Amino acid sequence: MKLMRYCLSPNKLAWLRQELGEHADELIAAMDKAGSHYLAGLAESQAGDLSAADSQLKFQWFQQKLALTTRLTDAELANLTPLSLVDIRGEIREEMREEMRVEMHVKLVTPDTLATALQQLSSESVLGFDTETRASFEPGVQHPLSLVQLATSDTCYLFQQTVLGERLAELKPLLENEQILKVGIGLRGDGQALKRDWDIQVSPRLDLNWAMAQLGAGKEMGTRQLVAALLQKRIDKPKKITLSNWQQVPLSQAQVQYAALDALAANLCFWQLIDKLQGFYGKETVGSKPILPPSLAARLASYFHPA
Repeated sequence: MKLMRYCLSPNKLAWLRQELGEHADELIAAMDKAGSHYLAGLAESQAGDLSAADSQLKFQWFQQKLALTTRLTDAELANLTPLSLVDIRGEIREEMREEMRVEMHVKLVTPDTLATALQQLSSESVLGFDTETRASFEPGVQHPLSLVQLATSDTCYLFQQTVLGERLAELKPLLENEQILKVGIGLRGDGQALKRDWDIQVSPRLDLNWAMAQLGAGKEMGTRQLVAALLQKRIDKPKKITLSNWQQVPLSQAQVQYAALDALAANLCFWQLIDKLQGFYGKETVGSKPILPPSLAARLASYFHPA
């Protein structure tokens, strides 16, 4: 439990590290250990109200929020296993609970395969969603949207504008389908680009940064922190790839993997978030106060399975 990192502001943590130098991490770890020990004692106590189910539930929820919203340091991120297209994960769907090896696939959509891809994606209830646009290094110059990534739990479809041309507009019914949730990380720019270039209003959509903010994250967590918190993996974001030419044909293997992992990670993160919140959905504390923030519970209600 990273109690102190959650409770202290980034400025306070930076000050603590500056003042204590090489001893800062040891002190923070000791404070975390002491705080965690005290809270665990409260949860296990048999005295008075502390033994009530209400107290247990609140303590469990506090632990879950800490785990989800506490940012990892660069050193901690570096120690995580990279997320790859062949990965180990725990299936969250009830009928497939055992951990299994999942090979995640990438399909580069062509004019000949476009209709099939759209048909397959239309059968999903949730799609990981992201876009890429060629970076501009000239003031006032803005390139059109280059790539749209849509991912199921194990397959990412890449729709490149330079390959599909005007047929990219055929994504409109799918991206505006109210029965399919599009989930991603930092979606404002992606939505604006599709509206500007193709008159596509992506809806409904869920930004995972917003979801984590409802749980108490102090600022936008971003892809690297979300993947670490929810998947216990590291996703690398090299600027050489981020700022590369997304209009080139063919895309490099590094570009393909980078783009696909972003959308796949969004899908996986969403379902892991549902899994971690499932046990708290519909639960209330004394006074009928709901455990989950009402705004978040309302958005996610249809994705929780019955108790």
